[in-house]
Amino acid sequence: MKILFITHLSEQFLKNANFVNDIVSDMLLHGLKETFGNDVIDFPGAWYMYADEIKRKPLGEKKLWGNGFNYYDSYTNYNAIDRSDIKNKIKNNYFEFIIYGAFPRSNLFFEEALNSNSKIIVIDGEDNTLLHHNKNKNIIFFKRELIKKDENVFPINCCIPKKKICKNLNLEPKNLLSPLIPYRYETYIYNKETEYFRMWQESLFGISHAYGAWWESVRYYEMLMNGCVPLILNLKNCPQDTLTLLPKKELINTFDKYSWILNKYFPPSIYKKKHLSLKKFLLFFKDIFKKRYDSKTFIDQYPEINDIRNVLLEYTRNYLTTEYSAKYIINTANKFYLN
Repeated sequence: MKILFITHLSEQFLKNANFVNDIVSDMLLHGLKETFGNDVIDFPGAWYMYADEIKRKPLGEKKLWGNGFNYYDSYTNYNAIDRSDIKNKIKNNYFEFIIYGAFPRSNLFFEEALNSNSKIIVIDGEDNTLLHHNKNKNIIFFKRELIKKDENVFPINCCIPKKKICKNLNLEPKNLLSPLIPYRYETYIYNKETEYFRMWQESLFGISHAYGAWWESVRYYEMLMNGCVPLILNLKNCPQDTLTLLPKKELINTFDKYSWILNKYFPPSIYKKKHLSLKKFLLFFKDIFKKRYDSKTFIDQYPEINDIRNVLLEYTRNYLTTEYSAKYIINTANKFYLN
């Protein structure tokens, strides 16, 4: 099976972009490559995902979203993939699947793809709820931040490489709440992936929330893959067709049971302005003279938290990987095109 994966890497995009990478496109490409190997042709080539090639074209971490963590040291032998004569290969039905990894950013060879016998898959991983897709109902479409499904529109989630998931829980984490706080940029101090992962592994809980008009965040998955429990504000308000693979029910239950620990922290130090309220200040000052919890005290008093962490880690290993997402879109597309 040959798969053409159209990346977002047009000259125009690279000229104007703050970051060269597209996170949803890249994580999906990673899963496809892990699952189908060199049958996946990335074009234009996502060279920054190849360790040997990125050394030849040094960017600096500022040009890679998320400092290049998780996905960007995955492959070698960039030039071993045959990326020649792509347009004619499309016209001659060489590919079983043609996947547009970031359709709002690139629809290269789209007319040729429409006129071929290939199964077309369109991905929109943008940070909004708009449907940037071709209206052709005969094409399958996957949307992050999906508000309402349609007959040819399906949800897609963020995901992480299976090989990066920690093998065992840290049973003696030093932090009750992780030191990295969303939108507290002074806490974004981790320049190496190992240091960043270790921070989550050494934290029992991490705080997070919806980002503007969208819910999805790689940070949830980075917490889960390292045995840290996400406390996601207002998760019960998340649309049904968004974050469909995240274990929302379990995380909502965990939040309801343990989010009181957030009352132990001065509210402006952990919440964005829009999440602040008089109630949060009152709860903090109400408990200010009570005994401060640390992670050891918490685990001693609530030992079931490690059972919850293990369940979430196993769930992550089974359902939140790039490989799982790659198989999901291929299997869903196969069923769609059979009808």
